[in-house]
Amino acid sequence: MKTDHHRVLLLTCVFGCFALSAEAADRVRAGQWDMTLNLGGRTISKSTCMSQGDADAINGDVKSIKSYVERVSTPAGCKVTDVKIDANQVIVTSVCASAKENVGTTTYHGDSLETVNTNGAKSQSKRVGACR
Repeated sequence: MKTDHHRVLLLTCVFGCFALSAEAADRVRAGQWDMTLNLGGRTISKSTCMSQGDADAINGDVKSIKSYVERVSTPAGCKVTDVKIDANQVIVTSVCASAKENVGTTTYHGDSLETVNTNGAKSQSKRVGACR
């Protein structure tokens, strides 16, 4: 089966947009985030600005996180089937058109994080400051 690298990149970005700040209640802070994605021997770097509205959605409960992930993954033809929060991890299960189930597990380490997906993608992200 051919892997749709754009869909994988989008999903990894979505799953990787979570991080803990100094405040225990926050998973992510608004600002500029740099991500490195490793997929099938390829490395892709991306920088993105996390808005305060998106950060607020991600910092919410399971329902809030699921709503946010659905909004950003629907254009890629993906449906979120489950979201779980377990200590310092968020686990998102999704199914994309013409693909099997994918589970992305994001583990938080302050202003950095790592995400591992069952599709073989791995990413590391870190907050680098205010949005540019």
